[in-house]
Amino acid sequence: MEIGTSIKTIRKRKGISQKELADQCGISTNALCQIELNNTLPQKSTIKIICEKLGVPISYILYFSLTEEDVPEGKRKMFNSLNNLMKDVLFEG
Repeated sequence: MEIGTSIKTIRKRKGISQKELADQCGISTNALCQIELNNTLPQKSTIKIICEKLGVPISYILYFSLTEEDVPEGKRKMFNSLNNLMKDVLFEG
């Protein structure tokens, strides 16, 4: 699971800078950088604030934090298809 990568991907797709999101969340840019690099696991309260500022449910962050390695080998093709559909839903328009 890579929660930081998920946050970074959604933030970038929404065109929000790291500094802007950090400021909105009341954390330092360095703290957000460490989260996005998966060096630090954010507290639940921080994840909640980040999700509110990104305008996505916490479930999206958790879902997109899954990597192919987190899924049983026999289910990876289905996971990848579902993952692409979920990205279309989140990032359309």
